[in-house]
Amino acid sequence: MDKLVALRVFHSIHDSGSFVAAAARLEMSTAMVSKYLGALEQELGTRLIQRTTRRLAFTEAGQDYARRTALVLAQLEEADAAAMQQSVEARGTLRMAAPLSFGMRYLGEWLAELRCRHPLLQVELELSDRQVDLVEDGFDLALRISTQPLGGGLIARPLGHIDMLPCAAPSYLAANPAPQTPADLARHSCLRYQQGNQPQVWRFWHGDEEIPVAVDGPLQSNNGDVLVSAAVAGMGILLQPRFLVEDALQQGRLQPLLSDYRTRSAEVYVVYPARRYLPMKVRVLIELLQDMLARLAPAAAR
Repeated sequence: MDKLVALRVFHSIHDSGSFVAAAARLEMSTAMVSKYLGALEQELGTRLIQRTTRRLAFTEAGQDYARRTALVLAQLEEADAAAMQQSVEARGTLRMAAPLSFGMRYLGEWLAELRCRHPLLQVELELSDRQVDLVEDGFDLALRISTQPLGGGLIARPLGHIDMLPCAAPSYLAANPAPQTPADLARHSCLRYQQGNQPQVWRFWHGDEEIPVAVDGPLQSNNGDVLVSAAVAGMGILLQPRFLVEDALQQGRLQPLLSDYRTRSAEVYVVYPARRYLPMKVRVLIELLQDMLARLAPAAAR
């Protein structure tokens, strides 16, 4: 048995969900797919997939084996990409995750540019404000926006900054005196972007002085667009990236606050599993993201 081919067969079944689809992907017969899987299970001495005439299901051992051997195949792909270097055109399918609001505003246009540059490359994009597990969920990379350093055993490469702006609707400010200092926010209804239940602190600077303020209010959400809509409706004060509030500011539906104070900028990161070599398809996407962020108006990224 060719172990490498058997691993690729196993992962094709895992990714496609059927023997037939795996056979079509690998351009081999269904019988050959079954033969490779059987040989792999025999060598390991354990059942990886439970199959009946109607369905197949991965055993616990099969799921664990898929997760662990995915790294082996990824490292082989990286080694091939490193050996071929820049002379080979990026191709294949790249799986990417990105924040919902940012992705809806920018990534359609940016990925169209990627297609022009690399016509053999296909992208599967998932937009979600949850933090995906790149290895567990099978993503090549993710775009993340955060005011905190990123950890989790991943490579986090900063690509640029985005201003965070405190603002509120005229209707809210008509009913509540505008805060003059960050400390005043403790007495206001603050609309908070939050994942989890930890108390939220907004941080401001005046010169070299850092001013942390614990904020609270009637709404927290993991989606910035919801918070902007609530703020426009007069629900409270929010602190969000400039790209989310820029239109409402220009239209007068929101007003900026605390202009004498600086806030912490949000960092735009691309994150990927800790690898020595990156596949060509990942490298070219990172290059594109850098280019596109640099082209954004200084108001959106600097």
